[in-house]
Amino acid sequence: MRKLNGFYAIEVLNGRLNGSAAQVENKSGYDNATFTKKVAGRSKISSQCQKYNLKDFMSSMSGSSQSERIKEGKQIKAIVDPFKYELDDIFGFMLADKVEINEEEYELLNEGQKKLFKKTKNKYQANITKKRKSRLQMNALVNVSNRKVEWEWSVASSSTHFVPYQQEVYSGIHTSIFNLNIDDIGKFIVSDSATEFRDYSVEEANESNVRDLTEDERFDRVNNVLNAIEHLSISSNQANHLTDTKPKFIILADYSWGNNAFQGVLKKDGLDIEMLKECIDQNEKYRLSKIYIGVNKFFDDTFNNIKEELEKDFELCDFIEISNVQTAFENYKKELKSNIK
Repeated sequence: MRKLNGFYAIEVLNGRLNGSAAQVENKSGYDNATFTKKVAGRSKISSQCQKYNLKDFMSSMSGSSQSERIKEGKQIKAIVDPFKYELDDIFGFMLADKVEINEEEYELLNEGQKKLFKKTKNKYQANITKKRKSRLQMNALVNVSNRKVEWEWSVASSSTHFVPYQQEVYSGIHTSIFNLNIDDIGKFIVSDSATEFRDYSVEEANESNVRDLTEDERFDRVNNVLNAIEHLSISSNQANHLTDTKPKFIILADYSWGNNAFQGVLKKDGLDIEMLKECIDQNEKYRLSKIYIGVNKFFDDTFNNIKEELEKDFELCDFIEISNVQTAFENYKKELKSNIK
């Protein structure tokens, strides 16, 4: 198993990145108000919101393809194909479906195909559900430096009236973690058992000539994901509050175990260097790559001593590279390209 463990932080200045419904907030007397997502009073940006924007970047900037959607009866159905569509491969899917045939059609099947069907009244029915785990797992971005969510006044206008309303905004350092399953990107599960995670039935795989991708093809897909994370642009709720959401702090390292131990190393007072050392020491036997740490300049000066602190404390650690965010991504990808399997 090879999983890229990542920790990252963004800096929000007077932003509102992920909206919340008034029904969720359950606050009376706030009819003319718009809310943002929060956890324990802290602003947050959900993993679903981040993934939506990662997909948009990958599609727009890297040409990453996504499954088609068609109308079938009264429903919208996805035509999933992780071999063909990169975003299906990376972000996974759940496609619950079944097929129904009559007895005449059933009798034309071979014995192996017949085992997939169960008789229901005068029909034969087979479960053709397919599901694939997301290769990219992410946590929500949560504000670690400021618990306060502020109110701002705005005005909605029509041709004859002006209506004032309030909206929630916030500032602060938001941190999160992610895991990227390197080993399973570009590799596909072929099975006729609908109870398992699978990408294709045997028949579908044969018809489409499905194969595991080459090392170069798999690296290209990983590279596209990492480019999207490096240039994370959370645009979901920025109509009036434009915010730079690219990471200003990043830790990247491959481990043979999926538990991400870097969570919480950045706090309201800056870097918890002792916690980071403990994380690295206690997971050393699972480490598969160098540890790449990138730090950019923050608006909040509280965080502008991080790089010097890291360089001092890890001066003798040749397996830890400290640079800026862009260089950390570049150097990690160079190592990955040289030994991806």
